[in-house]
Amino acid sequence: MPTIDYRDVKTNSSVDVLNAIRNSASQNYKDHVPLATPDANTIRSIGNVIMDFPEIQNEFLSALINRIADVKVTNKYYTNPMNVFKKGKLNFGEVIEDIFIDLAHAKNYSPERAETTVFQREFPDVKSAFYVLNYQKYYKQTVQPYDLENAFLNINGVSSFIEKIVTTMFTSMEQDEFLTFKYMLAYRIINGLMRPFEIPAVTKENMNDIVEAIQTVSDDMTFMKPDYNLVGVNNFTLKDDQYLIVSAKFNAKRNVEVLASAFNMDKVEFLGHIKLIDSFGSLDIKRLNELFKGDENYHEFSQSEMEALDSVPCVLVDKEFFQIYDKLTEMRAIENPEGLYRNMTLHAWRIYAISPFANNALFVSGTPTITRVTVSPATATLSKGGKIQLSANVESTNFAPSGLRWISSKSEKATVTSTGIVTVSADAVAGDEIQIMAVSVYDNKKFGTATITVA
Repeated sequence: MPTIDYRDVKTNSSVDVLNAIRNSASQNYKDHVPLATPDANTIRSIGNVIMDFPEIQNEFLSALINRIADVKVTNKYYTNPMNVFKKGKLNFGEVIEDIFIDLAHAKNYSPERAETTVFQREFPDVKSAFYVLNYQKYYKQTVQPYDLENAFLNINGVSSFIEKIVTTMFTSMEQDEFLTFKYMLAYRIINGLMRPFEIPAVTKENMNDIVEAIQTVSDDMTFMKPDYNLVGVNNFTLKDDQYLIVSAKFNAKRNVEVLASAFNMDKVEFLGHIKLIDSFGSLDIKRLNELFKGDENYHEFSQSEMEALDSVPCVLVDKEFFQIYDKLTEMRAIENPEGLYRNMTLHAWRIYAISPFANNALFVSGTPTITRVTVSPATATLSKGGKIQLSANVESTNFAPSGLRWISSKSEKATVTSTGIVTVSADAVAGDEIQIMAVSVYDNKKFGTATITVA
C-alpha cells in the first residue's frame, strides 16, 4: 500500500491530491499517470488512464481512501470538540493498566526499634484499574462506477469525490465519539459518581459568586487530599491540568476574565482550559441505543434524567479523568465484481473509560442530599459459613454521591465485603442476629440495614 507524505496535500485542490498520490505511488503508476496540472483536460486524461487500468484504479483508490481522505477530512470537517482528552493510539494489546500508588506512612525514628524492624516488609499502597477495548464500530459507504468517473470531469472533481464518500463516515465517527464522551459524563453524574458542590442559580448578576465557588474548589484541588476522586486516594491537580467543561447556557452568562483570574491564567491561556458542550442532558438516545445495542452495561436515560442533567452548568476535571485511546482508525475498500461497485468501510476501535483516581468536581444549583438508603433483602437466614449478596439503593437529590461503606455489627460473627457480600463465620451461634449496615459515605447519618439470622 502506498504511503502518502501529508505535506504534499497543501490545499483542497484536486491537483494537489492527484500529485500527492503519484509522488508516493508505484513505478507502474507513475509510468502511466502523468503529473496533474490545473486544467480540466489534464484531469480528464488522468481519469481516463485510471478508469482503463484496474490495477492503477485500485492503487489510486487505496491511496485516496487510506492516506489522503482522512487527512483532508480531519483538517476540514467536524471533529470531536473533546479530542483534548484523548490519550493517543494504543499500538499494542487491548488493555491499559492504570496504576496509582498512594502515600506512604511516616514512622517515628528509633534506633532501638530499628534493630527488630529493619528487615520487615512494608508494601506500597498500590491500586490499579484496567481499561479494555470496549468500542468497535465501522461506517460504510458504497461507490458506484459513475462516482469515480465524475471525479475527473472538472478541476474540483477529486476533492468533491472525497467529500462525498468520506465526509459522512468521518463526521459520523467524530460525532459518535462526542456522543459517547457525553454519555460517560452523564452516567457518572446521574449515578452519583462525581463530587458535587452547590453554587447559586446561574445568572449574570451572581456570576462573581459562582466563580468564587469554582475558584475555591479549583484552589483546594491543587492540594494533596482524597476528597475529589471516586476511590478516595490522595491526589492533587495543578491548575494547568484542570479543565472546566461548561454547558451552552452557562457559557452565555460566564465572564471569561473573571473565570480566568480564578484559575490564575490570562484570558487566552484559560480559553484552552474551558471546553464547551451543548448540554450535559442533550443526548441522542436513538443513536446511543444503536451504538450500544446489546451492551449489558448501557443505561438508557429517561426524560426526567436528561432534564436533571440539563440543569448542570459545569464540571471541573483533571486532564486524566477521561481515559480514551484509539486502537484502530482504518479505511478499507472491497470491490464487488458482479455489482460493479466498491464498499468503503471506516473502522473505529476505541477504549472509553474514566479514571477512578482522577480528581473531579460537579457544580449544581441546589443542595446535594442523601434522602434514603435501603438494603435488599432486608432480612435473611444463613447457616454457618453461608453467604449472601446484599444490594443497596441510594436515593438522593442534586446528584449527591452514591458511595457506601458496608459495616457488620458483629464482625466476629459475620463479615461483609465492600460490595455487600455477607459471610457468616463458623463461630456464629444459631439464633444470633447480625445487623449489616450500608452507610452513605457522603452523609453518614443516612444508612440502610439488613438483619441476618444464623440458622
